[in-house]
Amino acid sequence: MSEERPARSKTKDTILRTALALFNNEGEHAVSSVDIASVIGISPGNLYYHYKGKEPIIRELFSDFEIELRQVLSAPISEPLALQDNWIFLYIIFEEIWDFRFFYRNPTELIDRVPELKVPFSRLLGLKERTAFSLLSDLEEGGHLAFGEGEKAALTARLAQHFTFWLQYHSLREGEVPTKALIDRGVYQSLSMISPYWAHGSGFAELLHEAEPA
Repeated sequence: MSEERPARSKTKDTILRTALALFNNEGEHAVSSVDIASVIGISPGNLYYHYKGKEPIIRELFSDFEIELRQVLSAPISEPLALQDNWIFLYIIFEEIWDFRFFYRNPTELIDRVPELKVPFSRLLGLKERTAFSLLSDLEEGGHLAFGEGEKAALTARLAQHFTFWLQYHSLREGEVPTKALIDRGVYQSLSMISPYWAHGSGFAELLHEAEPA
């Protein structure tokens, strides 16, 4: 059974959409609940009626993010992907993370301030690992990849870490990068991690070439 977002009032939806845009673009730490109310054009008291401060907004946004990312990550666990679909699937993962990118800018500091996020964030990390393992296993069974003892588990961990810290790395290394280029690099780097294990003639080399950023 797929998860669904809870029904919300129009005002709550507006508050969440506005907060997400502000948190993503300006950094969550730099935005107050008063800032959110000001951008929407409502009084701080009106916002407080719906969300009693910024932390409840953050928790509800994370709930939305978890629902969306769980739906995406569960797809290859339920049914194997065709070889070419792996490129598209990775792209969808990075797009989903980008849409809620403020959670990945400094997750440790955010969890320290909103400790209720620790358990669901940990759940997502576990699901990333299971998804990566499932993808690699399907490619191995299809004859596209070959692993020695322990290599698949190690690669699974590296991929899950890459999904989680990709934004931080590029932010520290290069600063602002156009969105499409950033996502293209995330996908290409994921496939580059996998490429040492490809079986020659399997078609995986062509997949890597197709995903190479311009």
